[in-house]
Amino acid sequence: MVMMMVMMGCNSGGVLESKESVENRFLKSLVGLSNEFLNVFTSFGEMVGSVLGLKADSKKSDVAAYFKTVQGTVEGVKRGLNKIVADMKKESNPNAAATETAVNKLVSETLDKIITGAKTASEAIGGDANDFIGNVAAGGAGAAAGVKGDNIKNLVKGIKDIVDVVLKNEGSAEAGDDKKAENLSARTGSNATDGEAGKLFSVSNAGAADNAKKAAADAAKAVGAVTGADILKAMIKDDGDAVKLSEGVDAPSAKKDAVIAGGIALRAMAKGGKFAGLSDNANADAKKTVEGTAVGAVIKALDTLMIAIRKTMDLGLKSVKETMKTNINATTVASENSGSSSQNQ
Repeated sequence: MVMMMVMMGCNSGGVLESKESVENRFLKSLVGLSNEFLNVFTSFGEMVGSVLGLKADSKKSDVAAYFKTVQGTVEGVKRGLNKIVADMKKESNPNAAATETAVNKLVSETLDKIITGAKTASEAIGGDANDFIGNVAAGGAGAAAGVKGDNIKNLVKGIKDIVDVVLKNEGSAEAGDDKKAENLSARTGSNATDGEAGKLFSVSNAGAADNAKKAAADAAKAVGAVTGADILKAMIKDDGDAVKLSEGVDAPSAKKDAVIAGGIALRAMAKGGKFAGLSDNANADAKKTVEGTAVGAVIKALDTLMIAIRKTMDLGLKSVKETMKTNINATTVASENSGSSSQNQ
């Protein structure tokens, strides 16, 4: 009887853990971690459908809110991942170290860069930017000048931080051609030539009625000819012509569709940014076309950016989850071998 009590005491002290107990413990751990990841995926997926409802009367502050939402959501993902690691450490989970390494890699190489970029872009625009995305000067004497807007360099920097992570090999800043909409002849590339999209960035006016219509049509052609990835790459190109256009600087080489579309997107997003109006009197057709083109360029760029962020996040989270699975299997096998070895002694 004494011997039986000693043996029971040893087992109750947990000296040896059965194979079934080990497998159940790791199974429960994996199920719990899977649920954590499901919550992460769901929260990020909901953002995709809720942020991009931009329209003609949307304001620049809506774009700032878009980047603020990206920042907050990715910060939430980061907190969720760190909580998983902390819980694993607290439970002395043998896979904690491998999981922490995978999480730290995802955070440092991807999440932190997206968070920083989104914060910079959001602050560059500002939550109080109440002018329209498609902001066009009223037109007429003294009221037709385009305005470059504020903090363009910070806006570009923030977007670049994100694009460099999520769109490494997609899009081209030189996409499209240099043909203007009117007759498919080559653009001059300046912001002073009547009938070309560049005229919308003029610090004086977009030209008289007919020429303003041509400039508006040329801008619409440029945005329609390229992808969102092309627009983003043109926006972030170092010392690029898209930035020069948006800042109202004469850029003779700014002829390609992607460059023009990138310049339009930047001016449309920038706080205080305004496209030039007609020199003589307002023209509803030209103004409406420019407004729609500006919103279209922004939607194209931000939609592409959102999809790219989602894909990058999916790959990163799946990589971390795969690390967990691999190490859980390895540890279970090791436990089985340890149990067999103990029984053979």
